Amino acid sequence: MTEILSGRTRIYGIIGCPVEHSFSPLMQNAAFDALKIDARYLAFSVKPEQIPQAIAGIRALNIHGVNVTVPHKSSVISCLDEISPLTQLIGAVNTIKNVRGRLIGTNTDVSGFIRSLETLNFSPKHKSIALLGAGGSARAVLAGLADAGASCIFIHNRTVGRAESLVTEFSQKFPDTQLKSVSVKTILETPLDLLVNTTTVGMETEASPLDLSQCRKIKHLADLIYSPPQTRLLKQAEELGIPAINGMGMLLYQGCDAFTFWTGQPAPETVMQEQLLNLV
Repeated sequence: MTEILSGRTRIYGIIGCPVEHSFSPLMQNAAFDALKIDARYLAFSVKPEQIPQAIAGIRALNIHGVNVTVPHKSSVISCLDEISPLTQLIGAVNTIKNVRGRLIGTNTDVSGFIRSLETLNFSPKHKSIALLGAGGSARAVLAGLADAGASCIFIHNRTVGRAESLVTEFSQKFPDTQLKSVSVKTILETPLDLLVNTTTVGMETEASPLDLSQCRKIKHLADLIYSPPQTRLLKQAEELGIPAINGMGMLLYQGCDAFTFWTGQPAPETVMQEQLLNLV
């Protein structure tokens, strides 16, 4: 770790609310140390109403780049100068790069999530999948699954209109994938190749977004939460013998892609993975 910070030390970070739970600072700082890059990565708690000031602060303070986590992935877009075509498609940003005061947004959650499914030996192609949630993470996961050839994706959200809007929007972008806004009852009664929890339910409490024991058949499960490493939903999946992963793999791979986006260098994946494994 860099012992002394100087005027040449590049500052990176993560903005979100909450953000105290984030493992990204330890992972990214380990990567900077491994490649002997004079940089530090910090966590910044930013309330939704503070987003315009926070983004302006990135420019004013010459912060070189940030990750964006819930609930800001969509709201930051209007504050940026440029977004990648992929981000335009998804409508959510999780990584921002500052290039001499010009802020460029992209989304590395897509590749991060799809790569994490390799742990389950799962390919989305021609599969029936259900998503819980319709926020920024859900948008990235939905785009990744549809782009990978999923045949049908069900979306459930507590605010039905939000799920319906997502279906309308993404059906135009991915016409080969059938998208449906559905009730919990439909998810419980439909055999699924994969269930993905993109909500924060289970992050701070023992609550669960769904009772798996009531589901007809779920072959695989992914919960994007990684802290705690085993949510109530994942515990239940283990009890029922459903192969499941938490969000640690997605965190690793999206972080590797973000590191490369910022620095132009290949990320030290093994170092970053070891750092995450030391935290659980």
